[in-house]
Amino acid sequence: MPLRAHAVLFALTIAAGTAHADESLVVTHRARAMHAGEVLVLHVRAPREVVSVSSEWRERPIAFARTGDGWESLLGLDVEEVPGPRSVRVVARTAGGAELATVHAFEIEPKQWRTRRLTVARRFVTPPQSALPRIREEAELLAAALLVHTPTADWATGFVRPVDGVAVSGFGVRSVLNGLPRGPHNGSDFAAPTGTPIHAPAAGVVTFARPFYYSGNTVMIDHGQGVFSTMAHLSAYDVREGERVTQGQLLGKVGATGRVTGPHLHWAARVNGARVDPSAVLALYQPKPKPKPAKPSQ
Repeated sequence: MPLRAHAVLFALTIAAGTAHADESLVVTHRARAMHAGEVLVLHVRAPREVVSVSSEWRERPIAFARTGDGWESLLGLDVEEVPGPRSVRVVARTAGGAELATVHAFEIEPKQWRTRRLTVARRFVTPPQSALPRIREEAELLAAALLVHTPTADWATGFVRPVDGVAVSGFGVRSVLNGLPRGPHNGSDFAAPTGTPIHAPAAGVVTFARPFYYSGNTVMIDHGQGVFSTMAHLSAYDVREGERVTQGQLLGKVGATGRVTGPHLHWAARVNGARVDPSAVLALYQPKPKPKPAKPSQ
């Protein structure tokens, strides 16, 4: 599906310092689609004097990484984001203390989601009382981890598929488990036999490598600036918490731990807290191909 590109040019506002009359910020975005669960790449073209660019979305900071021709960041549209007009205020700062600001507007379109019905072990739909303290503790751990905002932009080098497997359950489908409605599916499931290698979709630091009640053996990676990947239901993991991993590094193996109906990989992605479709980051940020070696001169 082709990516959409949009551009909005606004007048420059100077909060401090001096500036030339022809200075301006140009904010554009590109996206695979413009509905809930998608990801926008915000691109800012700014004067050369700018040393940092930032914004905010849903009361969370958005940091920008410098690119070849400007600055870029990811903005996630949560799976339950409602349609309608939106805008973000982008602020650029110069080494001399000037603040440049503009507002970028965009429209979120409606999206229809399908429903799936699954039968799983009863303890994963109505957990026993003895399991509730563990479930609460794990939920708090995950929520706190997703608030971390590390400065390194490992996401900017692109994403690759973490496993060789067929996507069997799409992002955002509404789940009915054992006849009871549950929330939307916040990741993508890839069918693969137990033991299939799972690789890091992008570089980052391992936040968690441990068993969780619902997701089973789980590896979470912080890709920097509020971007996270979670790999769930592993049979085993090969990394440690706090370890830095490179793109393509072995994380573990496919399994059927936690709330599952069979072996598969569940890959979930978060962008500044928003639950987004992992295939959206794959579409937006493919790694750059390695240059071919030069032919020897005759």
